[in-house]
Amino acid sequence: MFGLLKKAAAAKGRVGVAFGLNQVAVAIVRREAGGAAVLERCETVPVERGTPTTGIAPLLQRLDLPRLPASTVLRPEDYQLALVEAPDVPPAELRAAMRWRLRDAIDFRVEDAVIDVIDVPNQGRGSQGRMLYAVAARRSAVERHAAQLSGVAAFDVVDVPELCLRNLAALVPTADRGVALLHLGEMAATVVLVRGRTFYFARQMDLQATLRYDLNADQPVEGRVDPTGVVLELQRSLDYYERHFDQPPITRIAIAPAGPRAVMLAEDLQRETGLEVEALDLNKVLVCAQPVDPATQAACLLAVGAALREEHRSL
Repeated sequence: MFGLLKKAAAAKGRVGVAFGLNQVAVAIVRREAGGAAVLERCETVPVERGTPTTGIAPLLQRLDLPRLPASTVLRPEDYQLALVEAPDVPPAELRAAMRWRLRDAIDFRVEDAVIDVIDVPNQGRGSQGRMLYAVAARRSAVERHAAQLSGVAAFDVVDVPELCLRNLAALVPTADRGVALLHLGEMAATVVLVRGRTFYFARQMDLQATLRYDLNADQPVEGRVDPTGVVLELQRSLDYYERHFDQPPITRIAIAPAGPRAVMLAEDLQRETGLEVEALDLNKVLVCAQPVDPATQAACLLAVGAALREEHRSL
């Protein structure tokens, strides 16, 4: 997304870094000669909440990261995503023109935003003009991420979660026929629709009204997602994909991160929809130097998605 270096990287791999409230997740992916992705490292480092930027940069330096291109991921509160009609201007003027389109579409001053776009395939017959996803990131957030990674020599990209999820969805064996990846957060979820490595659509859904609780569980109570609302949002997304992009139906859904909640929801969704639904286990879709347990997968998922980035330029 927001490219900070213009020179293309020749390295066969990438470092991904994602910041949580009290930890930093780091993933390192290397590319083999045939292009296969190998997850070389996947770990979290605890950080005291409220640690200033000046404390993060030295911490990352101590991790002894390889000299590979590095990406970081914006947090949801750092940016907004909007599907808008592309202005009829030359490519060099696109971002400036998009800034005017976003004035009434975001909840902070567009003058304080860094703008980039995500290209999507042309829509089908009878649709409106060419559409793009516009990303408006808070300039202060982009600058904060850049400062936090100032000690990482090859840091070059500030990414957004939707494209990190696209990279993960592309790992699904049948992704070339289309796949919906549902990323579960604590109170919200994101669904992205992908065919091959092509990003088509993203939708946010609120999970707060769909959480159920297993009072008989031996472990601490964890919200179980009621499939009813999720099925409705998924169906709206899949219908939009088929209708607007003239694509055959998507019949496979992957849920991430892997773990008990994803497995339970996969069973519920498969029963409700009749589609193929499974939890996305990184151990099954990536070559992992060491097995990655569910807790680490949950903490590092977006860092892994960032490390899977193959583009070496801003879109």
